[in-house]
Amino acid sequence: MPAASFLARVPWQNLIAVTAIVAVIGLVFANALGVAFVFDDLGDIVDNPSAHAATFFDRLPFTNRPLTKASYALNDALHGAAAAGYAAVNVTLHAVAALLALVLLCRAFAAARMPAALTLALAVCLLWALHPALTESVTYLSGRSMVLSAALMLAAVVASTGRRPHPVAAFICALLAPLARETALVLPFILLWWSLTVGHAPRRQWPVWLGALLAAMIVAAMPRHRDLVAFSLDLRDPVTALRGNLLAAAETLGFWFAPWRVTILPDAPPPYGWLEGPTLAALAGFATAALASVFLRRRAPVFAFGLGLTLLALAPAQSVLWRADPVALKPLYLAGLGLTLAAIDLIRRAVGARGVLIVACVVAIPLGVLTHDRNVLFRSEVALFHDAVEKAPENGKAWIAYGGALMGAKRYEDAERALRRGLELRPFDERAMNLLELLATIRSVERRHAPP
Repeated sequence: MPAASFLARVPWQNLIAVTAIVAVIGLVFANALGVAFVFDDLGDIVDNPSAHAATFFDRLPFTNRPLTKASYALNDALHGAAAAGYAAVNVTLHAVAALLALVLLCRAFAAARMPAALTLALAVCLLWALHPALTESVTYLSGRSMVLSAALMLAAVVASTGRRPHPVAAFICALLAPLARETALVLPFILLWWSLTVGHAPRRQWPVWLGALLAAMIVAAMPRHRDLVAFSLDLRDPVTALRGNLLAAAETLGFWFAPWRVTILPDAPPPYGWLEGPTLAALAGFATAALASVFLRRRAPVFAFGLGLTLLALAPAQSVLWRADPVALKPLYLAGLGLTLAAIDLIRRAVGARGVLIVACVVAIPLGVLTHDRNVLFRSEVALFHDAVEKAPENGKAWIAYGGALMGAKRYEDAERALRRGLELRPFDERAMNLLELLATIRSVERRHAPP
């Protein structure tokens, strides 16, 4: 079909919405193309044989998230170690995910028989796509696993929920998404929740369940995944991990409501007991959200779907398996979409559809500015960790990372101050002590070779 004929059949409102999302994401994330490899990028991409074109297939049996590593290897084959190429792929995937979300949310609002479905969906996508918390998945190069898996998950739901379902496409996307990031195994439950709220009978779900089942078998068969699960269980048993993850998940969600607090190294909450106030408050909050989503799924289906999507998106990473960094912003990539959807539905009830778009445009401007400014931090580890210690001056781990970055920049006096501050906050931290010992050795060598 000629392009002109195709465009003539597409409503002009849809073209405007698509153009707006692509243009705004391109404008806000354009400076992300200037980022460098920082922090986890080094181990996940630069120094990882599984992410290199020449050694990808040799290392495939020993890696995890094989689809993500394959995408890195393709970047490496096309342009080598040029960070801009990796960033361009991340931003493109983010735009694709936003467009898929637009299609899905249009269906959600239309299924709930709400007028101006496209306007409401556009408002959700604009606020979600520009949130500074998403920089940890988009601008941060090693965050690609989240963006790639989320795009595939959204594609699978879109392929399953239209008037003409595409079971083959749904199956392929459901199979590939967990190979990008294993947390995507929650996809069938998201589709089930769709059918119980804004969707229809679950008769079109079997391709997604089958794809996810095959992906789960592949993930379980990979030694690296098994090792990571065993390592997590060695750190904490599932019950203790669940208690800590309740607090960590609440802290994670806090960054969505306070975007100016977004930082590369969020501090973990204190280890409260099951019967202590913070744990009980977190447990009550999540239980209330879960019950509200169930009881409101008929009266407020869009709100219920958004709330349930938030909980389901957080569950894989913040439930019974413990991680070294329990408070992480990457799970907010999909969870944030659910939160924004629920918020927009509430605002719609107060100000109507036209009012929603005005509110969204007003709020999107500061969010876009915060995101645009945050992208610049990923050009330098010193800037990135300086931002972290400014936002959380009591976070010892951030101070130690900042000290390591200053050492790399050969700012040894500043590095020593940062490391000693980190050691005050985290006594007996091995990395801090090792870096201080290395720093003493470097300065001793410099003094010996200094001219008289």
